[in-house]
Amino acid sequence: MDYPESGLGNVQLGNVPVWVCPEGHEEVEIPAITELHELLAHLIIRKPASITGPEIKFLRRRISIQAKDFAERIGLTPVALSRFETGRNHVSRRIDLLIRLSAAALLAARDNKPFPADLAPLVDTLEAWDIGSHRLRHVDSAPPEHEWEADPTSDRTCDPATAR
Repeated sequence: MDYPESGLGNVQLGNVPVWVCPEGHEEVEIPAITELHELLAHLIIRKPASITGPEIKFLRRRISIQAKDFAERIGLTPVALSRFETGRNHVSRRIDLLIRLSAAALLAARDNKPFPADLAPLVDTLEAWDIGSHRLRHVDSAPPEHEWEADPTSDRTCDPATAR
């Protein structure tokens, strides 16, 4: 049985009681929903494939943190995080790792547990990269003229004369 309430399109429930009213409406009973959500978070953080937008949102909600606060914690703007959560932007491997490790750290702190030892290789991978700052820096001069090109997929344009 599908579990769309999780926000994850690939979660199926099995062997759960289903109550049916006389009008045919079905109600699913999930006896250990907290444990289910903990298991889902555990699996998402450790899965080998790239993290998806709905999985980012699931983890953030599991931590009970607002998007603005989570974005700030991992060095993103709320708009950038929203674009990742909705699937409008591709999540790079670095951002993927930041999200997973931040989620794991926040979940561990919430539950008064140490950071999961099995995630140490992910931390080592992240530390091996020279991430620097992935935020945009403000500069007073515009880039050279040849860098100002219109993106044909964008509905916004930029005039180098007015850019700041």
